[in-house]
Amino acid sequence: MPMLQVQGAELHYTVEGQGPPLLLIAGTACDGTYWSRFQVPDFARDFSVITFDQRGTGRSVTEIEDYSTNRLAADCAAVITAVGRGPAIVWGHSMGGRVAQLVALDHGEHVRALVLASTGSSFKAKGGIAAKTCLGILTMGYEAYVRKHSTAIGFSKAFVGANATLVSSIMNEMMATLPPVEVYFAHILSRQDHETTARLQFIRCPTLVMVGGDETHGTSDTTHVDSSRILARAIPGAQFEVLEGEGHFYSHSAPELTSRLVRAWLSSSGIV
Repeated sequence: MPMLQVQGAELHYTVEGQGPPLLLIAGTACDGTYWSRFQVPDFARDFSVITFDQRGTGRSVTEIEDYSTNRLAADCAAVITAVGRGPAIVWGHSMGGRVAQLVALDHGEHVRALVLASTGSSFKAKGGIAAKTCLGILTMGYEAYVRKHSTAIGFSKAFVGANATLVSSIMNEMMATLPPVEVYFAHILSRQDHETTARLQFIRCPTLVMVGGDETHGTSDTTHVDSSRILARAIPGAQFEVLEGEGHFYSHSAPELTSRLVRAWLSSSGIV
């Protein structure tokens, strides 16, 4: 079980497979097991797949209260360095995609290409946690609220209706690694404070931006569809793909489609 000491934290990470390094960065307050069901076994066939538990999540331990996207990006660079297989394809989902932007901008020597999945560069309102989120946790309880919210944004209503057992299984896995509520809040605050809009023009590595077509609702003031369009327009040469009908967790609801899209882009762009 590799552990990496870095700036007031001990980070747990894993490497599976052989081939070009591929770093997977999970979303808000999620640990590396987010990718374990589908993406790790799929891509480990021909990539060195790197996953890790971000500060405060999974088996990672932190001694300082810094969960900023800048701090998490530096952690990513340290993990890539520790693995020692050269610059990585960096795939970030949701908040992980915000972190991935900063890995490319501030630690560019470690990045071969970017996959930005359902993410963005900014929010209209800075700081704070949405009142709807706080009220939901107060009235429903932490785990019940996160489960309900994640299901609502993660999968289309049609998918939930047709795949209730699968959705329940996926959510059970996510809930099993839910961090303490204070870490959840800290990650949300860091996500809300993230700002890279003016710097997107300086991302020079090949970039794929993708988003689910059903990602037009949620608690944030900017939808994932809108924020993804902003990324695709601002990053030089970025390719933009919409997975029609899919919610925020299309990596789980449509893993084969997600894999084909990423692999086709990596091939057509000459990255692998």
